[in-house]
Amino acid sequence: MYLVELIGTAVFAATGVLAVSRRGLDVMGAVMLGLVTAVGGGTVRDLLIRYPIFWFDNFDYVWAAVAGALIAFFLNAVVANAVRTLLYLDALGAALFAIAAANKVLLDPALSAPVAVILGVLTGIGGGLLRDVLAGRPTLLTSREIYATPIFLGCIVFVLLREFAADFAYAGFAAGSVIFGVRALALWFHLEMPHWLVEPG
Repeated sequence: MYLVELIGTAVFAATGVLAVSRRGLDVMGAVMLGLVTAVGGGTVRDLLIRYPIFWFDNFDYVWAAVAGALIAFFLNAVVANAVRTLLYLDALGAALFAIAAANKVLLDPALSAPVAVILGVLTGIGGGLLRDVLAGRPTLLTSREIYATPIFLGCIVFVLLREFAADFAYAGFAAGSVIFGVRALALWFHLEMPHWLVEPG
């Protein structure tokens, strides 16, 4: 699982670099965008719940993000050709990190289930939001891309299973499958949020 987390971190960073225009982007800018994308959500989560920031204790997450960003920057043509595959890996990483964040919150008796859902979603999309703000591009929340919704649904499933089926040993797997499954279907069939949910009236 630890190795999967590091791979997910690198993939997050790579997709973060690929998601922005290469015009005017130097190697340092690519590394910073990759870092923000990969660890930004988890950093905000830990700050909000006043926990030690996860990559302060284990710098391997930073190295993984830097590696992913550099690969995307220097091997842009090669990596861009595999961008669809990276998006599926990104969906897997989002599922893993969101559920891990929700579980981290639920382990603290001072925090409630709704907080677990909110911080799970924030961890999954926070890095991408920070990246878009820094890059001066429309954010995930202002697009029709189906990205945050699967994470939200998966976190709800996880919290409900933990709340009402505490003996069920596969709550994380079930909830993560919801996140990855919905996101993968959206990618495969090029689905977007319907207009009536984006521009009411």
